Amino acid sequence: MASKPFDIILIGATGFTGERAAHYLNDHAPDDLNWGIAARNSDKLSAVADKLILSPDRCFTVDTTNKEQVEAVVKLTKIVITTVGPFSLYGEEVIAACAKFGIHYLDITGEVGFIKKMKDRYGDLAEKNGAKFIPFSGFDSVPADLSAFILAREFDKPKNLSIKAYYSISGGFNGGTIATMLNKFETGEYKEMNNPRLLLDQSDQLIHPPKQGQFFGYDKNINRWTAPFIMGAINSKVVYKSASIMREMEKPYAKSISYSEHSSLGKWYNPLPFLFIALMLFSLTIFGPHKWFRTFLKKIMPAPGEGPSEDQIQNGYFKMKAIANDSEGNHASLTMSYPGDPGNKSTVFFLCESALCLAESEENIIETNGFLTPASAFGMKLAVRLQQRGLQVMIDPE
Repeated sequence: MASKPFDIILIGATGFTGERAAHYLNDHAPDDLNWGIAARNSDKLSAVADKLILSPDRCFTVDTTNKEQVEAVVKLTKIVITTVGPFSLYGEEVIAACAKFGIHYLDITGEVGFIKKMKDRYGDLAEKNGAKFIPFSGFDSVPADLSAFILAREFDKPKNLSIKAYYSISGGFNGGTIATMLNKFETGEYKEMNNPRLLLDQSDQLIHPPKQGQFFGYDKNINRWTAPFIMGAINSKVVYKSASIMREMEKPYAKSISYSEHSSLGKWYNPLPFLFIALMLFSLTIFGPHKWFRTFLKKIMPAPGEGPSEDQIQNGYFKMKAIANDSEGNHASLTMSYPGDPGNKSTVFFLCESALCLAESEENIIETNGFLTPASAFGMKLAVRLQQRGLQVMIDPE
């Protein structure tokens, strides 16, 4: 690793999210950190490089489905970060190369079933070759993962720990996110999401069902209308994986854990946002598996490479309140927020800062290699770093 010419190479730098990530690295990476960008289209890559004033020797043309091209780029760096999704279509060769050459890897996927397959195929090789694989490093699933990690520290070895997270978000749709969601229906991966232990292998970590985990209606815990959060099925599995890894490290969250996510949709006198979101969720659940519905969505939603306006991105936000209770009646809660569209500005922030955290502090990150999660890889080191750079996190007073 020490002899690599680059510390980080960003793959996907010409996409909607990838170009924003390239700008973030340009603005925030330390001067002594060597980083480069890569993408499939050389003309678009040159255009991005011109905007950032990057020399040609920091730019690499790579088709992520071409094994030889991917390996040639991966071998040049210590860390690969990629925004090229859907990852089940464009991610395997990058993962395979990173495992083969012992290169650390981060992405922004929410494709849990895909990561499970990749771990089964390449996990042992990645661990053997000293590579840390940290998927789910965007808005999927850093806020959820860190919140559960932080809250678990507030309890003293509980038997049962139940965590509910309530999200309020504002932002626009990203074409890459839409494509990934539709691909889950096309491939049938959505059927796997009913298994809470999808990422856990043979772990001893126990999971108990969340109380009212799929609740639609007025929630007295927060005095708001609520519905299941659309990313809850993804983030819960990442939280459970972190709990499992921490148990293996002899730092368990709890003997048994549950985690669920909910959308906070307004006060009692305004049920309209709740009704809209409920209708949207029911429509996706019922019609998502049908090709005609996916074709319709592709026509009306942003295409890959497209996303919300700059005003939407800058003026969006996410706010989350997470509440944890154990079986003895103890409880703790926290609030977390970040300004900017969650699927774009927040995702870029979490991804790039996670990669920079690894690049700048590799010797202080856990020794465990192979497939990890943000919380299990970085712990409080990432939480503190993110807070120093704009993430608001507060443990609520009793």
